[in-house]
Amino acid sequence: MRIALGSTNPTKRQALEQTLERLGLEAEIIAFAAPSGVRAQPMSEAETRAGAYNRARAAWEKSAASLAVGLEGGVDLASGWLTMYAAATDGQRVALGRGPGLALPEEALEALRQGQTLGAFLERRYGPAARRMGAIGWYTQGRLARAEALAQAALIALSGLGL
Repeated sequence: MRIALGSTNPTKRQALEQTLERLGLEAEIIAFAAPSGVRAQPMSEAETRAGAYNRARAAWEKSAASLAVGLEGGVDLASGWLTMYAAATDGQRVALGRGPGLALPEEALEALRQGQTLGAFLERRYGPAARRMGAIGWYTQGRLARAEALAQAALIALSGLGL
């Protein structure tokens, strides 16, 4: 089986690898630089979901894979929550999955309102290690890595296709 991933980001690839392992599937992952079609820092649930969907769709269109997956992390500024979405498609059907999230501190939300990305805020406020860990990794003191959070969203999406 070949699975197209709508990103060349190593963390997103790791998330998909973890998901496939959990599902007991062996697959070749083909990573594509697929456009999300949303802002670099999605600022709503709908925008984050759309980014995952757009990445999956673009990866599907670029590949001859059996399945395509898109992963996107974002912030729902209205509620103040960090959120993760996955979309999976077999070309006929699309399934979505949402991963874990957390309520962001007010200082992070204020930085986002002022136009900073969450990664830039984390690095400025806490240093480069925080940016590398991502918000979910940093705010859980490393107990939940970004790859694992994205993998949970991917697991739900792929399960929605019957895998």
